[in-house]
Amino acid sequence: MSGKSKKGQPKETAEFGSGESTGQIFSFYMDQVAVLQGLYESPEVNSAPDRIASLYPLLFSIHSTGLSISILARHGRLNECFMLARAFLERLINFIYLLFCDEDEYLRYLAHTKQKGFRMLNRSIEAGDLRAELRWSGSVDLNKERELKEAIDLFTSEKGREITKWTSVALSDRLAIIAEKGGLKIGPLMFALLGIYQDASEALHGTLYGSVFHIGVFTKELPSRKSELAKTYNEQFSMLFFALGVCVDSLVKAIHKVLPVNELQKRSQKNIHTVSNGKWLSRRAD
Repeated sequence: MSGKSKKGQPKETAEFGSGESTGQIFSFYMDQVAVLQGLYESPEVNSAPDRIASLYPLLFSIHSTGLSISILARHGRLNECFMLARAFLERLINFIYLLFCDEDEYLRYLAHTKQKGFRMLNRSIEAGDLRAELRWSGSVDLNKERELKEAIDLFTSEKGREITKWTSVALSDRLAIIAEKGGLKIGPLMFALLGIYQDASEALHGTLYGSVFHIGVFTKELPSRKSELAKTYNEQFSMLFFALGVCVDSLVKAIHKVLPVNELQKRSQKNIHTVSNGKWLSRRAD
């Protein structure tokens, strides 16, 4: 951010990767997390009809995950922030997608939850000659639970196996539908996916790449001094906070198309305007 010194001289803009600029972008991110809280606490959203009402738990979870990321960030847990950022992004994109997708796809999402809850009551795993099980002691009569049985049938293949994915529509295609049917600009969501999703997936799957990518070993020379490692962390934290914060703005715009949330949209836009005025945006490391 630019400003004036006590002597009236222009203040040097904080360099991207510095603690100061990272703090500025983190403040922007926290302002956007507060907008998320405003969304799920909004009386209009709480009493919204149709899809927003049924997807309300998903909206709550987006805020909860966003807040958890901030807690980890304060303790420097960059790798773990990436893991949660993937969940944050996928939940946020799903929420927007489900506002604008066709009715069958929306109902499929709800049916997936019903049948998954039932299936998780009885689980098993086999490894070599061993078999482990977790079983619920109760029972459900599917003949008396018509909706549950229909949901189970919907997610059971012809060979009797569980269909594990709730949708066959890829994330990129969900974004295309958001742009086409929702009329939203999807550039911020695409940027966030590119910068976060694959790295987070590697981290979650326990690969060696996923365990060390965040220290910059694959993008430049391995930091050899504490100050270099701090700059690498700051750069990646800044990218993470900025990308997720802008995605929150996309979520607000999506909800606003279905249900007016004027004040929250203004708050989000003000936050975007404030952080976008920082000259660090044009001084990013390549």
